[in-house]
Amino acid sequence: MKGYEYIAKLLKEYGVGAVFYQEAYNQAIIAEAAGYGIRGILAHSENAAGYMADGYARISGKPGVAMSQSIGSANLAAGIHDAWLANIPVIALTGMKRPMFQYRNSYQESDHQRLFSAVTKWNALCFTAQDSPRLYRQAFRSAVSGKPGPVHLDTYGYTGAETEQAEFSEEFFAEPLYGSYPPYRPAAEASRIIQAAKEIEASEKPVLVLGRGAFISKAGEEAVKLAARYDIPIVTTPDGKSTVDEGSEFWTGIVGYYGMDSANRTVKDSDIVIYVGTGASDQTTLDWTTPDTGRRVLQIDISGDEIGKSYPNSFGIMGDAKTFLGQLLDAAQEKKRPAWRKQAADYLNDTLRRQQKLTESSESPIHTGRLCGELTKVLPKDAVLVSDTGFSAVWSSTMIRVKPSQTYIRAAGSLGWSFPASLGAKIAAPDRPVVCFTGDGGIYYHIAELETALRSGINTVTVINNNGMLAQCLNGASYLKNPKLAEKSLSFSKLSFAELAESFGAYGQRVETAEQIGEAVEKALNSNRPSVVEVVTNPHGRPRPPFEE
Repeated sequence: MKGYEYIAKLLKEYGVGAVFYQEAYNQAIIAEAAGYGIRGILAHSENAAGYMADGYARISGKPGVAMSQSIGSANLAAGIHDAWLANIPVIALTGMKRPMFQYRNSYQESDHQRLFSAVTKWNALCFTAQDSPRLYRQAFRSAVSGKPGPVHLDTYGYTGAETEQAEFSEEFFAEPLYGSYPPYRPAAEASRIIQAAKEIEASEKPVLVLGRGAFISKAGEEAVKLAARYDIPIVTTPDGKSTVDEGSEFWTGIVGYYGMDSANRTVKDSDIVIYVGTGASDQTTLDWTTPDTGRRVLQIDISGDEIGKSYPNSFGIMGDAKTFLGQLLDAAQEKKRPAWRKQAADYLNDTLRRQQKLTESSESPIHTGRLCGELTKVLPKDAVLVSDTGFSAVWSSTMIRVKPSQTYIRAAGSLGWSFPASLGAKIAAPDRPVVCFTGDGGIYYHIAELETALRSGINTVTVINNNGMLAQCLNGASYLKNPKLAEKSLSFSKLSFAELAESFGAYGQRVETAEQIGEAVEKALNSNRPSVVEVVTNPHGRPRPPFEE
């Protein structure tokens, strides 16, 4: 079997639905894979291809695949950085020149291993074409097993042709188990479940914090049942958003710097914090002050080396989030905590009351809070909402309410990620409406991918919060003493993104009054084209500070 036939069949057996790439690499594999119904999505940069594969992986539950020839390796490494930060399985495939060309100033060649070493959990060189089958299988196995994450395989031949045209001697073999994540759902030790149940039952003010691991594991149903059994509040990290219904009586908000006062107050006042599938990072704990590092913590993670990294007073349990919560539910004794639940509910009601002033604001230019309120009303019940980082993440995670039938994903830190990621998300879920929420600063990164969307028939809706500048950076200390310098330094030239979208052949609409937002989004959703809804907003509008004494 020829190399291109073997690898294309391998991708099919692992359930790969699309590969995202930049020319010119693995051309024969991509062509052969098309015969299996695997879409080849040609991006305008390797960076964008990586983001597309990331978005695809987050929504499909399968590893994303991104490809690049030798010279594009540095760009692709940058394109999987967000997947590394977010623990998302993306398989980055690059071509390297044969060993005889290495370390002698070969054209367009560099040390790919060093480029990818900081952003992958497995990073391998394939020195011969015959090594390809076992290393491809290991790439899938490594990407999805345990704590998922991106991997890199540098294949033989800088365009892949040497491997593609080789005659493989190995009989075909695939491991479809590793075509989705998590492939295994390890259960926690029974003795640790019993101890966890005792500690929670003995506490007066426990809180359940659901992170990305709970989202990946689809642990929302078990979390709500456990909250009902123990009568305790639930908060999520921004990456845990949409794991539980934000209309649930137990939901108390989003925690962290990109979160809500209510959730931060609840965690701060708790006597034990139950972390499920979250690394308890600086971002979600207000630099490890909420809770403080002396607080008793139960930390559940699929990777044992995550437990106790930041909270030394941790009782660690290694296991899959959904499985663990089910086990704990079986061991849990019902307990009522009416005073604690009322305290958490009061915090939430106070935060929602203050947010309502923003989501119903009649300011002109439009307040971004109002944009979020209108989006909440018109998002279809099965929508996928893809958010950028920075203020886009703050606004969307705290002020756009979502249901479990909807899905929310956001950049782990890379501005500009959301638009290419939304294209990958739409490939993964072609029958679901996909809405990207970004700012003008974010969309400028990869606006060229609008052509990719049109060429490939990827009909997403991109809502651009156009305030004419990098508004979040107005908070920077260096600008506070000189507001005029800030306005000048951070402002962009005037541009109509709606007109730009129309020039591409997409649907575009510019919105300048809040009353137009809902209708504009609905028209975009029904346009059957890639669409841009540009909403002109006030750059000085700010989300409520995440925590106040």
